[in-house]
Amino acid sequence: MIQPLVPLRLTPFPVVLLALCILTVQGCFHSGGGGGGGTNNANPVGYYSSGDVLGGSIAVDDLQAMVAGNRIMMLSATNKLLYDGTITNITGNDFTANFTIYTDGENPITTTASGMITTNSSITGTLSGTGVGSGTFSLLYATTNDQAAAMVRTWAGAGGGFDNFAFIIDDTGSLVHKTTAGMAPFDTCQMNGTVIPVSGTRLYNVNVTMTLCNDSMVNGTYTGLTTTRDGTGTDDRLVFLISRDLPDDAYAFAGELDDDG
Repeated sequence: MIQPLVPLRLTPFPVVLLALCILTVQGCFHSGGGGGGGTNNANPVGYYSSGDVLGGSIAVDDLQAMVAGNRIMMLSATNKLLYDGTITNITGNDFTANFTIYTDGENPITTTASGMITTNSSITGTLSGTGVGSGTFSLLYATTNDQAAAMVRTWAGAGGGFDNFAFIIDDTGSLVHKTTAGMAPFDTCQMNGTVIPVSGTRLYNVNVTMTLCNDSMVNGTYTGLTTTRDGTGTDDRLVFLISRDLPDDAYAFAGELDDDG
């Protein structure tokens, strides 16, 4: 409630308090935050449509990524690599993250990364591990981030571990199995679950359950992110990244699917 204006009267105690405040400005006026008082931290949320990884064991020139909350997921479809990360800290434009990197949906390795975020523009970072967990990466923010993704349709794989795999995303946000995959580790798997919009973005959170997999160890709950991008037409390619990061049981189902009607 706005208080009415009254004549200003300084009693002896407020006068002393005011004097102390003037002498110790930093103690009286601060915004908290562990020494970062007033610093605006960069916001990395969004879809990054192009990027690369240089200086590592594999040169990647088709990197793309999605960031929502503290999760960052990067994909090289050509190399069948998923970099599934958790951003552990953002201070100003600087960030740190932990990554689990999957090759062909399996063979997870872990690494850390640090770098710089420029809101609505780019992310750059250095991977501190070895093999595919090394190198420097850069990502460019997509110009389509202010547009809604076109999710409601049937999506079908055509390679990259998605051979013959298809599912339907309906207008209620349900993801419904249609046909099974044809390649390990996801051969014979059926997938059902939900895709939920990430507010203010073109991204969706994914939560699905794998069942009836030929390898029963692959069955279970997977989470991740998805969005659409332009392939041969507008929004006709689904970027679909999910993983299950459990000790000794880590798998990732990550790649792109085409509009199948």
